[in-house]
Amino acid sequence: MVTTPSQRVICLMESSVDGRIDESRWSVLYSEKGEGDPDVYYETQKKIRADVFVLGVNTVKRHYCSDEFHSETHTKVENPEPFLGIRSHSKMTAVFDSKGSVAYKDNNLGNTTLMVILGEDTCSQEYLDYLREREISYTFAGKDGNDIRKALNSLYSDFGLRKVLLSGGGKINGSFLKQGLIDELYLVIYPGVDGLTGVGSIFEYEGKPDDKPGKGQSLELISCEVVRAGVVRLRYKFHFYSC
Repeated sequence: MVTTPSQRVICLMESSVDGRIDESRWSVLYSEKGEGDPDVYYETQKKIRADVFVLGVNTVKRHYCSDEFHSETHTKVENPEPFLGIRSHSKMTAVFDSKGSVAYKDNNLGNTTLMVILGEDTCSQEYLDYLREREISYTFAGKDGNDIRKALNSLYSDFGLRKVLLSGGGKINGSFLKQGLIDELYLVIYPGVDGLTGVGSIFEYEGKPDDKPGKGQSLELISCEVVRAGVVRLRYKFHFYSC
């Protein structure tokens, strides 16, 4: 669980019945009543009322901005301190990108204010300067960008962000799971299938074959709803125990 008691991390994901998260691959929705695609995911997102959305860089490149940052030099960061840029929206989106690889045009991501979470030793001073010029906030997740607990503490203490909504993809979800940092899981299950092996899923921790990212954690079912058009919404609470 998170080190700051008043901060909560909620993971919200939508998947097919076989746990795949690439919605473009799902089978067609069946509905006896002729209902269209039920937007249960975004309804749930609004219901949670998070302060900040957390995404992995691969998800951002796929859905928001695919432009790569390039610099002829790579100067080591000497003073890795958080930077608070202009905040034009009430909600923020924090993107885990240890190297600093995306060339954002401004500090907006959708209808939220953008923030980037970097590695102290893996990003460059040139990238920090690039972000500052565009009033894009940033903070750090340790030396290599993988110390999620440190990043969460910064979100709370430096930016006042209490309720964190983790929304994938599977790799960043897997990292949060491995570090025991998820308090709740909302899982929206779309009544369709993908069926192909190797397609992205809800949790995908990149570790050794004998790693068990969920070790020491158990899930308590809080609620189960059939919302409409066969879409099911599950809510779980994480419990932690020593192994």
